[in-house]
Amino acid sequence: MSPKIQFSQTLDSYLISTDPTLLSLPAINAAFGSPQMYWCSTLPEPILQTTLDNSLCLGLYQSTSSIDITTAHATAPKSTQIGLARLITDHTTFAYLTDVYILPEYQGKGLGVWLIECVDEVLSSMPHLRRACLVTGEGKGEEFYRRKLGMRRADLKGDGVVTMHRLGPDNFLNFKKDGEKEGEKGH
Repeated sequence: MSPKIQFSQTLDSYLISTDPTLLSLPAINAAFGSPQMYWCSTLPEPILQTTLDNSLCLGLYQSTSSIDITTAHATAPKSTQIGLARLITDHTTFAYLTDVYILPEYQGKGLGVWLIECVDEVLSSMPHLRRACLVTGEGKGEEFYRRKLGMRRADLKGDGVVTMHRLGPDNFLNFKKDGEKEGEKGH
């Protein structure tokens, strides 16, 4: 079994860490339930815990206490989770980036760029990585990930690669404009 990737970095009063003990399920679920994260919804805590346990998560935290540089842990329990980037990965050959967010009140401070730069450091530390992928909207999102992570569209003609997917029942594309899932009868 390969070792889990460990990563932490600080910037001023902010911390990005892969330490799973720092993740806040209530904070993540609150973000998942927000309109900003239109592609997902809240999950029952046991399901969310399983999801996070089977992922490599880079949590972004703001600390009102000092951060111990040697351990990259906040020295007091006054850290607030304000962002996340989740990698579904085998820690060696494949990584799928999903559930990237920064809370709206922390946007515009360069924290999202820093979070993705940290994701790039983690991906670059995987010497046997065959493929990293993500799903994003066309335009600004696509250009951002191209610039910061070297991502490109997988649907280039003639390269012999076909990207395929199957939507699950909780996929955002299955929701009507009023927020009701297709097939629901006004529950």
